[in-house]
Amino acid sequence: MSSWQRCLAKNLDPEVVQTSRASENEIEIRRKSNRKLIEVAKPFLERLYQLVKGSGFVVLLLDHEACILELLGDQDIIGENCTFRIGEFWNEENKGTNAMGLVKIEKKPLQVFAAEHFFRKNHGITCSGAPIRGENGEMIGILDVSGDYHNAHAHTLGMVVAAAEAIENLLRLESANREIIRAYNNVNAILQYMSEGLISFDEAGRVTKLNPVAQKILHINSESYKGQLIGDLLKNSKISTVMLTEGRRINDREMTLDTGSGQVRFLFSGQPIIDKNQEVCGGVAILREVKNIHRLVNKIVGARAHFTFEDIIGQSSSLQKSIQVAKDVADSMSSIYLQGESGTGKEMFAQALHNASPVCHGPFVAINCAAIPRELMQSELFGYEEGAFTGAKRGGRPGKFELANEGTIFLDEVGDMPLETQVSLLRVLQEKQVVRVGGFKPIAVTIRVIAATNRNLKEEVRRGNFRADLYYRLNVINISVPPLRHRKGDTLLLVDYYINKFSQLLQLPLCELDRKAAEALESYSWPGNVRELSNAIEHAVILAKGRIITTELLPESLQSLSEPPEKAKINVSSMEDLEKTLIIEALEMAGWNITHCASALGIARNTLYRKIKTYHISIPRDLNGFK
Repeated sequence: MSSWQRCLAKNLDPEVVQTSRASENEIEIRRKSNRKLIEVAKPFLERLYQLVKGSGFVVLLLDHEACILELLGDQDIIGENCTFRIGEFWNEENKGTNAMGLVKIEKKPLQVFAAEHFFRKNHGITCSGAPIRGENGEMIGILDVSGDYHNAHAHTLGMVVAAAEAIENLLRLESANREIIRAYNNVNAILQYMSEGLISFDEAGRVTKLNPVAQKILHINSESYKGQLIGDLLKNSKISTVMLTEGRRINDREMTLDTGSGQVRFLFSGQPIIDKNQEVCGGVAILREVKNIHRLVNKIVGARAHFTFEDIIGQSSSLQKSIQVAKDVADSMSSIYLQGESGTGKEMFAQALHNASPVCHGPFVAINCAAIPRELMQSELFGYEEGAFTGAKRGGRPGKFELANEGTIFLDEVGDMPLETQVSLLRVLQEKQVVRVGGFKPIAVTIRVIAATNRNLKEEVRRGNFRADLYYRLNVINISVPPLRHRKGDTLLLVDYYINKFSQLLQLPLCELDRKAAEALESYSWPGNVRELSNAIEHAVILAKGRIITTELLPESLQSLSEPPEKAKINVSSMEDLEKTLIIEALEMAGWNITHCASALGIARNTLYRKIKTYHISIPRDLNGFK
């Protein structure tokens, strides 16, 4: 942690706590200069304190130099090791690594937990701090909740941030000299700013408050909820038992509720509130709608489509025909089947289709069926419930179909999907519902399905490797993505694009292409298609370093294409030897992929197999997946 490094650089001793407190005169000056901040913030401090009262926490307001201006809390419960006093500085120089000192430096919300503190005497506390900004965006103060880490709550930082934002909003309003009605007289002021649903209830489990987000999640439009038992409201009697009787918290428990407006799925987290007599006096619960969590997860992991049809480079008639078909069907929700060799750009087509579809604002989730172990395929696609199998994550886990809800799922290499998974996929496509592994509750999904493969699925159906009913369900709309060798005139367009791309990416001067290298690139059959071309140009740009790209800078498989016939390096004594040599070279260029090699030679796969056997061509032993 950089904070620890700074502390060590300042020669702070983790066993010796530094303490610095302003003089009484300086305290008075600081409080006077921050009078407006204290006046506006104090009600929010009091309301925030009510949420943590009796649990060993303090609520602190500090100025922009991390000097305590106001303090509310259970300092006596925290203990003697960590004292909080008005005028005391909680900057990094005096208190080592702590949330308030870090907020002063980094000017963003932070939480420092237990042993993350630099000084050993502070290991018993957790601090959650957030900056308070003025109307011009400058940091004018710090809001913090600190206390015994044993009673730390997962949402403490969120409440502190919400309260800090409330203070900022009120400061901005008062700075504009507007008449403000002090509507935030209780803890509801903080709740209104939370992005999650919140329910508060008393010691008997009677609901006392739902914030607007909770009302929206539960489809409640009035205050008829008041007085209801939380177990009845959520149709789950275990909540009261766990939180009020046993005094235990509940963390991210997935729940399903049937309302008058349909089924609602959300994560429930609850914390009992303990009074000063260590008795449960109520509780607070947080609701987070599952679809919003999935949307956030997709955003973080990059489940988005970046390419549009304008990004697909090429002017050949074969490519333009495929693009036009894709554009014509993009606005439907029918399943699409992309047929094409490896490296032709099927995923780029899939992303472009998504971005032109009715679900373009939803997630785009891509999954390579060939890259997932057979035994994990079901759980990856459809998710699993807690305890579904040994090693299953507590609380279960959503599958790719759930994460793709209200968006597009791209099933690449679908021809490699096991037969048992094909049955489940067919059911999902027919019923528009997912059932997790080990579960029984159907989960409704609205998804655009795009499948792709470089295999001939009709042939796989004939061999019994792929279900015919699933094939026809996926193959509602068929789009063929042509290989690069069939895209006349597109090669050099792509070469120019990749020269520019890799020159910028690698921060190298822009290089040019000489005539012989251009001829070699145009005459090559490109068994690896656009992906192989991209790799070849990256290779050349790196070696050229801004100079002209000659044939010597191209991969070896391309260099021989530029040699004049008299310099050809083939030493044969007969036509059979010549054919054998050419087949070996073609196999090597195709990476020993029979399909690509046969296509490049213009012969059938069976013919190529026969010639390999006739000429006794040895296949490398360490070659995996030769086919």
